Amino acid sequence: MDTTLCASTAYQYWRTPPIVKLLATGQEDDYLLKNCLTEAELTAARTEIVERLSFSRACSVARRTQGQDLRVVRESSPLISLFDDGPVELLARTPEQRHTTSITRYALWKSPLPVGSVKGITYDLEVTSPAFTLVQLASRSPLTRAVMLASELCGGYAVYRAPQPVSSLLQRMVDRGKLPTIEGWRPCLNAGNKLGELWSRPPLTTPNELEDFLAQADFVRGRKTFRDAIGLVKPLAASPFETQAGILLGFSRRRGGEGFGDFTFNEKVELTSDAKLLAQRQCCYCDLFWPGGLDVECQSAAFHDNEPSFLSDSDRIAALSLEGVAVLPLTYAQLNSPSRFAAFSGAVARALKRPQRDKTAAQEAAARKLRGELFVDWWKLPIG
Repeated sequence: MDTTLCASTAYQYWRTPPIVKLLATGQEDDYLLKNCLTEAELTAARTEIVERLSFSRACSVARRTQGQDLRVVRESSPLISLFDDGPVELLARTPEQRHTTSITRYALWKSPLPVGSVKGITYDLEVTSPAFTLVQLASRSPLTRAVMLASELCGGYAVYRAPQPVSSLLQRMVDRGKLPTIEGWRPCLNAGNKLGELWSRPPLTTPNELEDFLAQADFVRGRKTFRDAIGLVKPLAASPFETQAGILLGFSRRRGGEGFGDFTFNEKVELTSDAKLLAQRQCCYCDLFWPGGLDVECQSAAFHDNEPSFLSDSDRIAALSLEGVAVLPLTYAQLNSPSRFAAFSGAVARALKRPQRDKTAAQEAAARKLRGELFVDWWKLPIG
């Protein structure tokens, strides 16, 4: 059996942009690497990864215990250190396999592995699939956290905090206009064309795929949380901001939300001729869209200002208004403030022509609890 990254380590693997993985594992004559870096730059970066990153250093001084897993982890440490500080989580198929060390720990899975539940990385290292990874994390997560984790994997974004020296190398490629788009991954640049933590990419899984995995997998621990999370997650969110807004607006009041759950993320709205003239394009995408004709736009310069489909607020509002769609801009400051968000929720209710009753004491308590779970350092989600 190959060595298998799982649980929190696997989640961080799936968050890691392909270009970052390529920096650690690609051949020096790889076309993409040769096109964006000199051989000297690549060699220097790889030396720094081994010498400076904490997990690589930990592997170099760990006890030389025998065993395939430790050998594979040590050999793969330049890659693993780019997304995990260790100890890494590995899949154990029997209780006897769980030999925890300073650089490894194990998650036991005794049931048969469903088809497609692992994916190869190298000839002797593999990783659990996004669905399998979520099952493992659901067993140790509250429901809101499980929905947040699933929303990222089912969404069009990833949060990746690049360590030095990788962040400097990526920024150098950005500055040169040489950062390649691999498998649809591209960074969402901040003001001044600076690299942040948010990347845009195609979804890694879907609620339907999660449902299929649930039907195939034989497990008990975490099953209810995983099933409930599938029912609550909405695919295609484009940022943590959109996910947080969707949870606060969409969860039922019993769960601490506002109860406006009948929306979709990034809905495509085809434009008629006059609207096309205003927008100078064929369609618009609405961040959170309600069929009654409402678009809540998450105003995040770190993401939207670098979208190829970016429209000015006035162009978007004018074009969508011709299609009968009202636009409500939402800032992160409004989302983060309970009182301001309550006022915004009232505006949503009025736009959808729905009554908005005062919350009960239990609903207010649920809302406070939900906010405490939701507003966290997104990068630390699997374990934070």
